[in-house]
Order: sequence, then C-alpha cells, then structure tokens
Amino acid sequence: MANKSVYQNYDTDALNHFDLAATPLYGVVVGSIVEDVLVTQDKTTYEKIERILSVPNESDITFKTKKKAFILPKCSVSQDRLKAALKEHGITVTNDYTLADLIIGHEDISYNYQNGENILSTIMMCKLWNYETTNGNVSSGTPMQTILSKHKNSVIVTQRITEAIRYYDLNLGVNLYDSWMITGMALNLAYRIHSGLAGVIDPETVLYSSANKMVMDESLLKDLKTQLNAYGDDRALALKIIPTIDYTKNYHLLWQFAQDCGMITYADNRDKDLKYWIKISNFNSFKKKSAQDMILWLENKDKLCTTTFRYLEPIVRRQISINNRDLYTFKVAVKKEYQQYLIKEKI
Repeated sequence: MANKSVYQNYDTDALNHFDLAATPLYGVVVGSIVEDVLVTQDKTTYEKIERILSVPNESDITFKTKKKAFILPKCSVSQDRLKAALKEHGITVTNDYTLADLIIGHEDISYNYQNGENILSTIMMCKLWNYETTNGNVSSGTPMQTILSKHKNSVIVTQRITEAIRYYDLNLGVNLYDSWMITGMALNLAYRIHSGLAGVIDPETVLYSSANKMVMDESLLKDLKTQLNAYGDDRALALKIIPTIDYTKNYHLLWQFAQDCGMITYADNRDKDLKYWIKISNFNSFKKKSAQDMILWLENKDKLCTTTFRYLEPIVRRQISINNRDLYTFKVAVKKEYQQYLIKEKI
C-alpha cells in the first residue's frame, strides 16, 4: 500500500518503460532521514513525465465515470473542496495512488532549484542547477553525519547539510550542474497513466462540473459587499462563499465586485480556495480595468453581451470629459458596431 509521500520505491516496470533503469539514485535529506531520488540529464524524458502528470486526458464528461481519485501534492485547491466536488459524481479521494483510476493533476508539480537550496519534501520533480553530492565527513561526529552515514547512496548537498556540517569539511562527489530530479511517485504515477490504468483531470474542470456553484447577481453582490465590510462570522462566511461563485457568468458584476471589494486579495493567504478563485477568475485583472477596458476585453474574448454592455456603457459615458462648453455643443452616440448591444435581449 502506497502513502502520500512523493518518495516511493521505484517500480522496475516504470524505470524500464521510460528507459531510466540505468539512471543513478542520490539521497535527499528529509527531516531526520534520507530518501532516494532519481537524477537524470535526460531533459526530454523529464518533460514527457511532467506532461503526463499535468495535462488532462479526461474530459468534463469522461472523468465522471471514475471511482477513486488521487490529488497530486501542492494542488492549489484544498482537498476538502475537491472531495466535495468529486463526491457529487460518486468519486472518492484516496491517499493510495495505486488504487486511483483518476489523478487530479496540475502545473505545480515541478520546480527549479539552484545553488544548494533546500528541496521541499512535497515537490514531485525539479530541475537542479549547481548542486553537488557528498557522503559527509566521518570525523565531524554530528547528528547529520550519522544520518548521512546510514545511507548507501551519495546525498545531494543542500542547506540542511551545510548548516550542520561546514561546506569545506564535506567530502564532495558528483557535480550536478544541470540535472533533473524525478521522485518515485512521479515516475510510478506517470507509468500508470501512460499504461491506461488512470486518467488525468485538472482541478478547474472538477470544480466547474460541480452543481454547488453560485452565479453572481445583484443580490449576491450586495450581500457580499455588506458581509466583507463587517467583521467576524459575516466576513468569514463571505470569504467561504466567494470560491463557489461561477466566474464564467455575469462578467459585469464580477468586474463591479473587483472594483468594490479589492481588499479580498489580502484577506487570508492560508485560504487555498480563495487564492485559487482570485487567480482563475481574473479578479486582480478586473480590479485594474476601467469600464471601457472591460468592454474591450470582453469583446476581444467574444464574451460581450447586451446585459454586460448595457451595464458598463453608462459608466463609461459618465466618464466622458468635454471642455470648451461655452462655445460648442456636442452629441455623443455609441459607435455603430456597438449599437447591437443596446437592444434588449428577449426573455
């Protein structure tokens, strides 16, 4: 039974499948132990595995036929929210990736590390630039040396080691100037996916397929503004409601919300769901746009409609500035190409 640690024993079939069986293993200090990772100079295979884990191969229809889902580490959406959305389709979340037929993939599985930076224990894959390996220094007698001595492979030098054993006291081995690290979880999962044992879907599709979404309307906008200007439970409730709002409908009200409630970007950096919604909804972008900018953006995205235009256009009109009124009269009219949006839509 597998656990959620990214450090898993490498599946022999997976190593052979990706032609990495001869690739060396090095240790990484994780807490009080050392875990093995595969380090290669094969950038092409690294990027192939990264694509397999992050690019969806299931649609918003096909993923609903799955039974068990595994969420990749460092997902920007909380487990609780994904669990609730998946449960609507009869899909449960498992901590054992070998039991999953659906992988919730994302683009934050890899990272670039350089110059001996510490490697996070939740990173599945990473590029290593300017690293070295060591077996420590037997004469140092430090607890870190005890940890290093127990490991059969050379260990990648990071700040965790150099904070315990002076760098110039280390017995250095291989230079890893431009290499690529792949954990056991990354390799094994990529093999399962590539072999057709599991599919990949992104968090956004899962959340958008949920029936528990709210559409921003005038009433909700008013309530949120009131709650966000309050304190305590009312404000906390509003911050929990926001991630459930459908960011693909009523763009004019989403724009107004961004104009009036820009403070939510500073609300709670620990709330993954709020941070994800702010990013995926273009909230920060809308906050900076004028009403005219918003119209032009919507037109460029082929999302401009009569309702949105009739809401935003009067705001733009109020911002028109005309000088020399003592001598001249002016007539303002909407350009011909926008007049279609002035006609009320039939209900």
